[in-house]
Amino acid sequence: MAVGCGDDDDDDDEPVATAAPTEAPTEAPTEAPTEAPVAGPVDGSFFSQYTGISGTTLDLHRELYRGIAYTAGNAYNNLLKFTDMDNFVISGEIARGLPEQPDEVTYNFTIRDDVNYHNKPPANGRALTMDDIRWNIERQRTSTRADGTEDTTFFRHPLIYKNIENVDYVDGTNFTVSMNSPQVTWLGDMTDEFNGMLYPDIGEKLEDDNEFGVFSADNVLGTGPFIFDEFELQERAHGVRNDDYFLRKDGTIPGMVDELFFVNLGGDINPQRLAFEQKQIDELASRDRAVMDEIASSNPDVEAFRVGDPNNNLEFAYNYTTNRALSDERIRTAMFLATDRALVAEQHFQGLGRPNPAVNWPFSAWALSQEELSQAPGYRQPKDQDLADARALWEQANAEGHEDVDFRVTTVDFPQYVPLLEWFPAMLNTNLGTEKWNAQAIPVTSLLEYNNSGQASVGYLGGWDQWNSPDPRTRFAQVYSAHPEDGGRGTINFWKYTTPTMEGYINDMFAEFDNEKAQEIIKEAQRFALSDAGSGHLQMVGGLTSWVKWPYLNRAGPFFITYGTTISQELWIDQNDPTFQGKQRPA
Repeated sequence: MAVGCGDDDDDDDEPVATAAPTEAPTEAPTEAPTEAPVAGPVDGSFFSQYTGISGTTLDLHRELYRGIAYTAGNAYNNLLKFTDMDNFVISGEIARGLPEQPDEVTYNFTIRDDVNYHNKPPANGRALTMDDIRWNIERQRTSTRADGTEDTTFFRHPLIYKNIENVDYVDGTNFTVSMNSPQVTWLGDMTDEFNGMLYPDIGEKLEDDNEFGVFSADNVLGTGPFIFDEFELQERAHGVRNDDYFLRKDGTIPGMVDELFFVNLGGDINPQRLAFEQKQIDELASRDRAVMDEIASSNPDVEAFRVGDPNNNLEFAYNYTTNRALSDERIRTAMFLATDRALVAEQHFQGLGRPNPAVNWPFSAWALSQEELSQAPGYRQPKDQDLADARALWEQANAEGHEDVDFRVTTVDFPQYVPLLEWFPAMLNTNLGTEKWNAQAIPVTSLLEYNNSGQASVGYLGGWDQWNSPDPRTRFAQVYSAHPEDGGRGTINFWKYTTPTMEGYINDMFAEFDNEKAQEIIKEAQRFALSDAGSGHLQMVGGLTSWVKWPYLNRAGPFFITYGTTISQELWIDQNDPTFQGKQRPA
């Protein structure tokens, strides 16, 4: 079994390999070939994958659900993209290479002149122009709709565009971005999957409140490698190869599949397993350890991996500021101490999980070590001292005097989250000697509005993703920096947590260009979060994701962070591989 990246300081059955150090290339003696060369990337066949296709809108600039960027993102391009996520290599996509930087605050971009929008209405294959670049940048830079209305749902604004002082659109192929101060993470942040170049007419159409949540292939139109003719929320999506794609025409991508299928098979692993074994889907990722092990043992031809994935986690983001109970330091600290992270790993990840600090553990150079965590209050095993301290704080705060609604945890109606409704409040009730904790589930499509509007007065329990770069600083700030309304970077800091200490750490880490020094700053910020009941986030466990795929599928990765477009543009089907026999179109 091949294994993915991460560190290896855990007790899991399967090790997780770390990247080997890079060595200088050496010249080997030339040998006569002994067998025919392996076929390279070729056109043909189709790629099919199970995914949930859950989200709020097809306006990527105002969406947070990664599943939408992962699927619809295959229709789009960015100015810049990661070409090697593990080694932080960035290159141009719509831009012709990286921008020139005459100084620390100036970026001179040149865009390609061979980029066209998809040949479907209303673009009908027209060329991308500097006016399109301007529209995509300025709507996010100003957080403003076409009618002049300011909109706080432009989630990339505080992360990418807030610190732009000026943009000079010089001519049809060149523009210059001037920052108000050096921005160490900016080029990496620009590759964010949600930062694609949209078609202006479609983007403005989706600014209408009646159109915002309409999911249709008509609303997916970009310059990218696939043209969608079907896109149904929580059902399926289908795209066909764009033969006019500029990176295909110039030979950058020598082989591509004819079609992409994304199908939602529901949360039950058994239909997913059946579809994979019948080759209706080409790969499968799951945290169901037992079933994935069975698939690998029952199908000796498949390739199996386990990868530390920072977006596979369980956290409770809670209302630190206005919740009547959790705004009390003693009650939130009691909750933090009473959380049994070993139990969480077993219940939610079938033992394939590790405790997470505020930077998820796969970021091995940036996260606190497992050894340090094991000695921290809330993470210690056995939990006797933590539970004694938690119960004492609970009693001192007279937590029993609060209403049950003050302890009502919200999750979503994903099948894999339904068990949380029972075991998570039961864990806290048992460990705190109470019956106060309870839980509810809401439709996943309403979660973003539910959190944004403040209806989730206690907090949200579930997976917290948006880890989109191998440098975790931007994502860390999304949660722990002040809310954008208060001048910060905290786009998913829904309950407006802020402290001067944490804000100071965040300012310092973004001012530091030396990675090793930045890593020490972010570790100090994580230690502060441990002393502050998680600083509005009850960090629990990050899981290992189990993957299986058929050998005929040639694709990049799996990586510890996966971009859908990275896969689709470097994916091809070897139709001569013996395992290709029996491959089926998804039902």
